[in-house]
Amino acid sequence: MTDINLGEYKALRTLQRAVDDALEESLRERETLTQTFKRCFPLVRSLTGAKAVAITTRDEELVEQTWEDGDWSDCHPGALLEGAVGVRRMGADTLVSQPLDVAGTRVGVFGLLFANDATAPEDAARLQRVLDTVAEQLDTVLCLVHTASEKHQLILQCNSHLANPVFEAGMDLAVLTLAQRVRLPGFLLLSRDAVQPHVLHYRTYRNGHLEFESGEQPHAGLEAAIRQHGPRLLLSEESTLRRLFSGRTTEAVLISGAAAPGPLGKIVVWNDNGFSTYAMDLIRVLASTLSQRLQDYNRERIHLSQFFPNAVIDALLQDPAYAQHLRAQDQEVGILFADINGFTRICERGFDSPRDIGRFVDEWSERAVGCIWEHGGVFDKMVGDCVIGLFGPPFFKGTPRERAQAAVRAACDIQAFTASLGAREEVAALCERVKLPGLGVAVGVNLAHANCGLFGPNRQYTAFSSGMNQAARLQSLAGFRETLVMDSVHAALVGSEEPFFQGLRFGPLTETPVKNVAQPLRHYRLEPLTP
Repeated sequence: MTDINLGEYKALRTLQRAVDDALEESLRERETLTQTFKRCFPLVRSLTGAKAVAITTRDEELVEQTWEDGDWSDCHPGALLEGAVGVRRMGADTLVSQPLDVAGTRVGVFGLLFANDATAPEDAARLQRVLDTVAEQLDTVLCLVHTASEKHQLILQCNSHLANPVFEAGMDLAVLTLAQRVRLPGFLLLSRDAVQPHVLHYRTYRNGHLEFESGEQPHAGLEAAIRQHGPRLLLSEESTLRRLFSGRTTEAVLISGAAAPGPLGKIVVWNDNGFSTYAMDLIRVLASTLSQRLQDYNRERIHLSQFFPNAVIDALLQDPAYAQHLRAQDQEVGILFADINGFTRICERGFDSPRDIGRFVDEWSERAVGCIWEHGGVFDKMVGDCVIGLFGPPFFKGTPRERAQAAVRAACDIQAFTASLGAREEVAALCERVKLPGLGVAVGVNLAHANCGLFGPNRQYTAFSSGMNQAARLQSLAGFRETLVMDSVHAALVGSEEPFFQGLRFGPLTETPVKNVAQPLRHYRLEPLTP
């Protein structure tokens, strides 16, 4: 290589400082790439004597385009820069060009066009040094722009993945996307259950791929830590998780929820060599986005928990099109109404305060809803002390017979646990005080078509039909510890091969006229089960 003389050295230093100053000014002014090149290119042409200058690279949206300045005649510089790099003749002129790279990745091409032939070895070497000086400064700016742009694009991709209706599927894609950009040997998400705050869920990843998850693919160390420490693992000062992944550099990022009484969860990442600032920035941004997604996910779980047990909620939220199961549907469903016998008398004479009434109703209704859920039912609502259940929603997989059977099983269980509750000393004393023979419920069961789904401004899962009204009227006709079933239920149970239903006994068919109902209710009394 030809040695450079002092004059050329000074000229290159002047060029370097001038371009550096111009780029710094652009950075201070937060200019776009277009504004930056518009500021720099005339300066480069003035100091180098170039006829024209051009650069092909990606813009802030990571879209490739060409910026130019000077006289390129009728030529399109973008097409010229696509050719071989180096020094070459372009008609009567000389083009010198070279690739640009950011952290070893090619991001474009930069070129200068000089008048006349300068392809002789000495001239070509001089032009190449000029080009190198400018390109070195441009690399710095492009590195900042491209790093910021790639980070932005990555964030958008992760946000898009986390918007997946199935939270776990979106989480898997977001972590994989992150691992494709930065080295991510270990990643853990530990989160609190929205409905059962003492329960923790986790997903661990190795190099972006799911490795362990609570429930189906348990991690022995995490399971032991959860049993020992429970929700304390989510506290910022808790270091158990870091010790669990011993021998690795570990960073924990707390995911906090503004409306939650405590943290929603925690991210833990580990890598033998630690993480770059770039990687940690991305991890923190993912944590922030994940925090909002967890809040939305938990809000949906809490809403659905008013009607469905956890297993049904899990099944719903693992279906990308789960909303279709909650839309209004006309289906034949089992319907159950259960009301505490003599509740008004109990409230007026048996309790000293409304708080005591509330505690009593809470205990009874929780167990009644549990009976409905245990047999695959949906808790519709509670009207006073009356609990309403639906059997069939939200998936409507069973036959009408199976729905009727589930409703009757739930009715029998509610009758049994209510009677056992009445046997408790304090409840027996309460019943004696209000002159009741014990604690009992009146139950009405129907099998009828109803329009089931989420309704109203609060999106409550309920059903509407004349069959619902019939079940309500039937329950009001039932006496102490009595279960009445509509003839549709009785007909569905006839011929059942299950021993439980073969052992049921019913009274005679009864027709009872009721107010505002055109046809009398046709129903049977279910005889009490023998212990």
